[in-house]
Amino acid sequence: MGKLVEIVAIAGDWTGGHHGKYPKIFSVSPESDHPFCISEGHGWGGGGTCVDLNGLFERNFVKIFDRPESNSLYQKLVKAFEENLDQDSLVKELIDEFAIDT
Repeated sequence: MGKLVEIVAIAGDWTGGHHGKYPKIFSVSPESDHPFCISEGHGWGGGGTCVDLNGLFERNFVKIFDRPESNSLYQKLVKAFEENLDQDSLVKELIDEFAIDT
């Protein structure tokens, strides 16, 4: 998979899975054909998956980030999908705008 760059980590009080104990994380993998990665928790949290831009919408993963804490990311993903933006360009934009310093 290569390098992962964390974009958003949402701590919260949702139900399901670990019931808000671990953050929901959106990361990107710049060198991958499936660069958008969603998981629950750091390290030993719940499993995750990586998809392409279409997969974010086809599998409804994008809805996870339709929250006040991540609304700007959500809006950017929706716009990119609607405009059929090149996902490599989108990955670069997301890193420039949202990457969490680690």
